[in-house]
Amino acid sequence: MTSRPPLGVQQRQPQQHSLAGPSLSQRPAAHQRALSQQQQFLPPSPIRKDTGSFEFTPPDYNDGANTRYPSQRRGGSRLKLELSHESLESITHTGIIESPNAIDSSKPFTPSRMMLPTDSSDLGDMSPHFSHLPTIDLDAPLPMPQRRLRITPNILRRDPPPMPSTTTRKDVPPKPYQVEVPTAAPRYYTHGKVEPQPRRGGTTAAAGNLAPPPSIGYADFYPWMGNHPEDQFSENVIRQGHFDKPAFNPDTQSGKYPPRVTVTDTKRELWLKDLANPASSLRRLARTIPHGLRGQALLEQCLNKRIPFERAVWLIQCVGANELRTCKRKGVSLAQSFGAEVRWIKEWTVSVQKFVENVLFSFDDKEWKAKVQYVVLLATHLYEQHLLDRETYMEWLVSSFENSNQNRLPMWMLIAEIYWKDLLKLRKYGRRLVTALVSHHQLVFNHPDRDILQPLLSKSTALLNTLILSSPENFVSPSVWSKYRDTIKACLPVGDTARQDAFAAIGSRNEQLMASGNRSQPAARHILVQWLDRNTQAPMSEEGPANSWNISKDKSALARALLEWCTSLYRPGKTKVYVTSQLLQHWSMLGLDVTTEILDFLDVDPCVQKERKDHLYHLVCELVRSDTFSVPRYIQWLSARGGITNPEDVLPDGPVSTRLLAEIPPFGLSSEQRNLRSGMLRRASFSVEDEARDAEMALKLVRQSLGLPMDPADPIQQRKPRSINKLSQQIQSASRALKAEIGRWLRDSAASTYGGKDRVGSGGPGASPTLFGNIRRILEAAEDLSMLADVLRSLISNACVEVLAAIANTVNRHFFIFSALGVCKGLFNDLSKKLRAVFLEQGPGTRPLLVSLVSLAPRIPGMEELATQLKKDLALSSRQNPVDACSPVSDNMIARLQDDSNDLHEEIEKLLAAGTSVDRKTMENLFQTIIQRLHQSWGESADKQRVYSVLLARLRVFDMPLFDALMAKWIAYLRTLTNRPSIDRIFPLLVSNGCLTMPTILSSTSDSSTPTPLSRVPTGGISWPQIVQITYRTRYMQETLKLLMNPLRPDYDLITPEEIYRFTNLQEQVLRENPKDMLSLIGSAMAEYSFARAQNDTQGLPLDDPVIQERLSTLIKLLVLKDAAGVGRALAAWAARSPDGYVGSWIDNMTTKLLLPSADRQTHITFDQILELTNEFTWPFCHLQLFLQTSTPPTDQNNQQAAADRQPSTLDSLTSAMDRAIDKKNLTWVGIVLSLNVEVVQQLKGRAQSRFLGLIPSPRESLLVNTAVPPVPEQSLQMAENLLSVIEALMRGSPPGARQPQLPPEVVIRLSDLWELLANAEFDPAGKQQIITRWLPLLLNFVTLHTQAFDASKASSDIRARLLVVCAGLMQELDALHGPGCHTRGLAARVFDLGCVLSDNLPEEQRGHNNNSR
Repeated sequence: MTSRPPLGVQQRQPQQHSLAGPSLSQRPAAHQRALSQQQQFLPPSPIRKDTGSFEFTPPDYNDGANTRYPSQRRGGSRLKLELSHESLESITHTGIIESPNAIDSSKPFTPSRMMLPTDSSDLGDMSPHFSHLPTIDLDAPLPMPQRRLRITPNILRRDPPPMPSTTTRKDVPPKPYQVEVPTAAPRYYTHGKVEPQPRRGGTTAAAGNLAPPPSIGYADFYPWMGNHPEDQFSENVIRQGHFDKPAFNPDTQSGKYPPRVTVTDTKRELWLKDLANPASSLRRLARTIPHGLRGQALLEQCLNKRIPFERAVWLIQCVGANELRTCKRKGVSLAQSFGAEVRWIKEWTVSVQKFVENVLFSFDDKEWKAKVQYVVLLATHLYEQHLLDRETYMEWLVSSFENSNQNRLPMWMLIAEIYWKDLLKLRKYGRRLVTALVSHHQLVFNHPDRDILQPLLSKSTALLNTLILSSPENFVSPSVWSKYRDTIKACLPVGDTARQDAFAAIGSRNEQLMASGNRSQPAARHILVQWLDRNTQAPMSEEGPANSWNISKDKSALARALLEWCTSLYRPGKTKVYVTSQLLQHWSMLGLDVTTEILDFLDVDPCVQKERKDHLYHLVCELVRSDTFSVPRYIQWLSARGGITNPEDVLPDGPVSTRLLAEIPPFGLSSEQRNLRSGMLRRASFSVEDEARDAEMALKLVRQSLGLPMDPADPIQQRKPRSINKLSQQIQSASRALKAEIGRWLRDSAASTYGGKDRVGSGGPGASPTLFGNIRRILEAAEDLSMLADVLRSLISNACVEVLAAIANTVNRHFFIFSALGVCKGLFNDLSKKLRAVFLEQGPGTRPLLVSLVSLAPRIPGMEELATQLKKDLALSSRQNPVDACSPVSDNMIARLQDDSNDLHEEIEKLLAAGTSVDRKTMENLFQTIIQRLHQSWGESADKQRVYSVLLARLRVFDMPLFDALMAKWIAYLRTLTNRPSIDRIFPLLVSNGCLTMPTILSSTSDSSTPTPLSRVPTGGISWPQIVQITYRTRYMQETLKLLMNPLRPDYDLITPEEIYRFTNLQEQVLRENPKDMLSLIGSAMAEYSFARAQNDTQGLPLDDPVIQERLSTLIKLLVLKDAAGVGRALAAWAARSPDGYVGSWIDNMTTKLLLPSADRQTHITFDQILELTNEFTWPFCHLQLFLQTSTPPTDQNNQQAAADRQPSTLDSLTSAMDRAIDKKNLTWVGIVLSLNVEVVQQLKGRAQSRFLGLIPSPRESLLVNTAVPPVPEQSLQMAENLLSVIEALMRGSPPGARQPQLPPEVVIRLSDLWELLANAEFDPAGKQQIITRWLPLLLNFVTLHTQAFDASKASSDIRARLLVVCAGLMQELDALHGPGCHTRGLAARVFDLGCVLSDNLPEEQRGHNNNSR
């Protein structure tokens, strides 16, 4: 027996229909209890079953061939039928739905989030056309909460009855309770079917005139009557909760889908062919459907048989209904059944995806085009009929488009266009789609075969131009925008104003959401100072002056910062003067009034310190030479201030604004300018005649000392010439005007005497090496390096090899200054040309110049290849001639060796004649022999030491690696000797002759180069470096540090003056290229010094010398400018090793003097002073002080406990000082704390956040209501802004890769407080305006700062979800408050953009909770 009716018997027509025939215009039914229960998201748990299901309603089996039922019956729910009835009264859309955001999809196909079924997608020409009800635009990506009662349409209330005219009192029975239907409730016609209306007592009897008209129904309105199923409690309801009944259940409907029967393959094929034939009656085919059609096999049959789309959709509905029926077996719980349905729908969707993808990319198929058209249209019908899980399907479309290669990209682009509108409606997919499109466009644009891919590039360009107008919100993504901004801009048409404006608007929206866009950018002066510091440690590029000009639009502030940097005590050296001069000269050509800026600087900055005055005088002198500074305007400025009448005003220690007139060199001025200057100075009793006589006498002394021709009758000829050393010392203490005159005279004399045409090979005169050295010495004493550069240019043409080498050494010594002057590269090119010319004439005699150029070439930008070639030439020259030809002992070296050991000389000569290599044993024997002779010569003449150092240099040529290893071994032995000369009497000669290198010296000071000592001395429980326990008796570390940082005296007798000059270059090179090794050497010297004091060995300690301590302080200052944090860590460790605290006290005093140059040994700087002194120039030194005072040094066990006890109090003192600095609006110190202890940073950030959030207005504060003045004082707003700046700086300065802190949960409460205040009708309008203009933007900035720190953790997701709800409410309140005098649309748009970023990558669980919270 079977329940199926026999064939030929007509089945009974069902009572309800939702799909009347094959028409695609029908929409799925959505039977739900209330419109408010239509959700777009899945419920958070399967236990709470939603009513969404596959749309498989009983079909109407009529087709085009059947004429028995001429009228087609519309399917769908009663509500939809009533709303679409032609006789329905004109009801506005707002009468049905309160707000656009209160509507969601009915999910007729899938329990997951779907698009609104009544809103058909815009699928282009390939999509079917549907007739649907009037809908609304659902482009809003975020669910909006319910509007507050204040902005809900007012409910119409009945006017109270008039008071009775009679005064007699009469008992009136109480008015019975009646249900009042809100006027805002959506209504619909019932077409004569009277729905039971509630009446008093909870019955459904006739309600009389209290009930609404019987022909009207009210959607989403269910007053409580006490008999609802939710009110019926049972054990199952109490345990599992109440569930709404499913909107559709195939087993309970009056009509059923045709059952599946098992048939043969032949019958199945015949049935499918009949189904594909439009002439075959669908009513006959719908009695049964063959079994075995499911999944991709079903789709394959539809494709192969070309079944019409309407019939294919019907077949898929029938198969799906039968498959879903199997998920609802008896004995299965509701939750399990629901989960099985969800799994099956997703599996079916995946099958469709795979099928579509296989057909799309089967390019070898002959019928590929026809199949693609059919499959794409079929998938579109399934999508439109909600026969797919839309969320899964759209995720597949977007991910496939994102991961597509360039071969498949055109197809995915076409497929994505079909679902374009639906994808862009949801930010979850729209943002990713836009990002993928821009990314693909950039890859294609940068592809080497771009011409071949031009059609694809044009298509992506057109799509981007469309999207930037139609969907700008999907471009709002700070990280994506910063990466692809230029790519998007390049796509826009040049003259398209609309798209250009849209691009600018999107850029503005993204900048507000960037953590760097909402904070104040680093001050222009801070950026300029950093740029200037880099250009004193590296060559300035040609574009440098122009780049610095564009740092800020406030050119006066830019010039002021530059002058402060030039005269700062915290930037040592003269390079900054020449850098400033060149920048001001370039800026003057761009429109800067340099004279005005300098005079304004003199008016506000007294420059009391002598060093600052000297820097300013030097700068003005350089600017006067270049006609950049106007002397007449300066004199006019002085006259306007009353002139100069006091003689003290022009003294060397007088005010800088007046003494400057005496420091300006008069010899380069015009006669009128000299007269003005002389007249002004005479009023202050300054003798310009004495000034002229002093200048004349100085020039005569210089001429006499240099040995230049003089007038025989000059009385000065009777005097003994002054030495260059003494003359240089006198020039150093002279005025800037005299120094400038000496420099000008030397420049002119050198150019007229030794300049001119190149005379190489002609035997013409040229400056001797001694004369050049003296000229250079005088100009360096005068600090007039711009004149020195001119002298070098004039001397190159006629110079000999020795002078050329000295010129190269000079350029190397003052490389950064010459680079700032723009002459460095030109001088190097001239020297390179001279090298080639001299080599052709002298051959190997050019080796001194080659050595100097090899040291200089790597520093010249763009000369890397030439530097490599010069090194190769030097190596070849060393093998041919290992001894410098310019050495004064080269000629008589053989004779001196014969006096000492003829055998040694003969043996080396034999080796040189035999070849260029020796065996290891011979090398070691010769090395030991020469070293022994060198040891013996230490107490004898300097010439013998030089002879043996030259022999070592000749020996090194044979095997450099082996020789260097032997030298390192000898130095390790040398540092243990106590009966040796000082290190500065041994190493300079070896370095100058090329047998010892600076890296070898540095490596000898490391602990790793120390072998295990034979005996250990007591260390007193302190972890001393092993090496200092060996060298503390010899003072090796301290002597080596002294050698590398202290210049050699000019009268040093072991090497020549030019070799002293080259050695000074090597000292500076070590500091420049090996700062970490130098810092390590300082630490070893400190440890050696402390260890010697611990052993009571205090005699002859080099670091006790005040001069050495001053040199060490200068060296540490330079290292601090390079790496303040590294120096701080090293100093803290050194201080910890001092057993008596002497080193720690010395370090504290030294670092205090770095910050306060006038401080004495008793001065102790506090946290408040450090924070107050912090600015762009003192920042590294304040950082050092703060680090030393907050660090806990690793000491012995007893001191560790004391340090641990002291640490909390130190942190409390620091944070208190920071609070006071914030109160004073001092925030320049914020960047310092970033490199301190992590605990300090976290504590400061937590305190700043707590204080910031505590300042946000709250409705719990009674003083904020009904006040006539702004509710929050201005000082609180300023404090909040300062605290936010602190938080920004702390987050901005976190190291890369560090985990950023998450948003505190309190921010949600504070944002909700602002929402509540804006919604409070009693709140003062001025207070609301203050919230809109100040407080709300501040809090939005705070949230934006943390957007980069969002992660997938549950805590972060919960906070973001809660913030989304609050943002939605704020948008509604801001829209309601918008009006004249209160423009809130811009702020509302910003809240919306922030909500978009908050919703990105939000888990589905939180999305569902947010949707349910509406």
